[in-house]
Amino acid sequence: MKKTLLTAALLLSFAAGSLAATPALAEESATATPSSQSTDTAGAATAEATPTPTPTPTSTASASEAPLPSESVPPSPSLTPTPSATPAEPTPATPSPSVTPSPSVSPAPNATAKVEPPAEPAPVVVKGAIAVKWQAMNGAAGVLGAPVANEICMGSLCGQTFKGGTMYWTSASGAHPVLLTAGRTGPSWYANGRTAVFGYPVTDEFAVSGGTVQKFSTGKMLASSTKGVFQIWLKGAIGSRWDALGAVSVVGLPLSQEICGLRDGGCVQVFSKGYLYWSPATGVRLVSGIYYTRWVGMGGLNGLMGYPTSDVACGKPAGGCLQTFQGATVFWSPASGAWVTKGGIGARYMDVGAMRSALGYPTANEKCIPGQCVQSFQGGYIGWTPAAGTRIYAMTECAKLNNGRTKYSTNGANRVLLTYTGGYKQSYATNVYCVRMAGVYVADWKTDGYVGASGFKPPGVPSGPTRYLYSPTGSYSVTEAFGLGNPGTKLAYRTLNPNSRWGGNPWTPTYNKYFESSSWVGWDENMWYFATRASHDYRQGVVVNYNRPNIVQDAGFAIFLHMNKVPTAGCISLDDWAVVDYIRKSTPGDRIIMGTYNDIFR
Repeated sequence: MKKTLLTAALLLSFAAGSLAATPALAEESATATPSSQSTDTAGAATAEATPTPTPTPTSTASASEAPLPSESVPPSPSLTPTPSATPAEPTPATPSPSVTPSPSVSPAPNATAKVEPPAEPAPVVVKGAIAVKWQAMNGAAGVLGAPVANEICMGSLCGQTFKGGTMYWTSASGAHPVLLTAGRTGPSWYANGRTAVFGYPVTDEFAVSGGTVQKFSTGKMLASSTKGVFQIWLKGAIGSRWDALGAVSVVGLPLSQEICGLRDGGCVQVFSKGYLYWSPATGVRLVSGIYYTRWVGMGGLNGLMGYPTSDVACGKPAGGCLQTFQGATVFWSPASGAWVTKGGIGARYMDVGAMRSALGYPTANEKCIPGQCVQSFQGGYIGWTPAAGTRIYAMTECAKLNNGRTKYSTNGANRVLLTYTGGYKQSYATNVYCVRMAGVYVADWKTDGYVGASGFKPPGVPSGPTRYLYSPTGSYSVTEAFGLGNPGTKLAYRTLNPNSRWGGNPWTPTYNKYFESSSWVGWDENMWYFATRASHDYRQGVVVNYNRPNIVQDAGFAIFLHMNKVPTAGCISLDDWAVVDYIRKSTPGDRIIMGTYNDIFR
């Protein structure tokens, strides 16, 4: 019966989070101690056969009242009750003359009752592996201080309580203390459940970058930093991932407890170098640094990106990295920085090979306005509209309109034609038709063509009469078109007839203007003739507003964009398809920027 009570007391003591050190347990305590680690079973048998005498206190706590080792105090000595009074010494009687003492009555002798000294308290000893560890910690003068109870064991686990904490030992983990006051993690262990929650220590408290940590037998770890003490469960999904990724060196110390109840049943724990997110669908993934910044910029967990579906993966072309999320991907390279691709544009980017394609890495996030979106990449752009879906645009000089590397303003035009030659006295020209999508200019098309046979005049120098065959340099608006039939345009359109003329005679009312006449006088142009002759120059054309509406006499006239791709008298000539497409897409206020490459670009 006595042994049954002992077992119950031990189990209750462990359930309470420590080892009990009560007199009832001391009378029949197990002997599998650190000092006899190799003979636990034999030692226990010896102890049962030859019990060690133990002082018996005057009262014994029941098993259900056994104190925890970390709360134990040295046992009080046994006390024997002292007599309540000492007999007083009798006073000799004085014989009365009339009374004779009876010989049968003897006076009480002068004597004092014998008092037993109190029993000596049982000695508290430190032995075995716990003693070795305690001495290594400077013994009673160290942070643990003096022992307050003897070592007691249950199975392979032994423990001993000291003034400054409790030392635990197993053959597998060795001896390790949990510090009550001197430690950083120990006070939290004592305050939040002790062995019942954390188990016994399997390491000392040890320093790491930014704080201290201590591991316990349940797989839980307490970590302390300037932000407080937080728990990591190394056997849980987040804790095991933290450990596998490199623990403190990679992810840092925890800055919060694990928090659950997130979107889709997820959890998160915040660390000094990142965030570990878990959901049933995605597992545990680390989000940190610029990837976290971009993710949060898109609304984070509750935005369109959702949970991360991978950790950061590096070793990509040009030294790049990427991290995938449920609704988007973050791409990074040293040259481009970190940007997000998503939706239809992101899908098209992945379809063509992503960073391994001619597009390279993204250089900005997607930009949208109602009805259109565009995203820039190192080698071009991807645009989207509801009607056309996604389209890839090559990287061209249109990009210079976006980064301020043109010397002439677009004046906010939605479409800009860039026409340039490699230098002066050259008429062969490159033409790039730029369209603005969500505020970004991209190349709708790029083709060759010609300007004046004599090339461009320098900036600010008039092109002069058409007979000199020069084109002007500058940025000019487009407001009207002409030809033999409207192909469909938002520009004001003039259908030519046999009397259609363009004034070329300076100091006349019609100079550099459209008018109608049955005659062809001086330097006036017969637009009907040029529209109907075999080369059909003016079958379709656009007026370039050079030297208009504020006309300077003899500065130049009739600068058009027209068909018949050959060197001109100062106009821009393109293939028929390009002229028709330009007219169909242009709106009033669109512009043409023209000149040599070095004169129009920075």
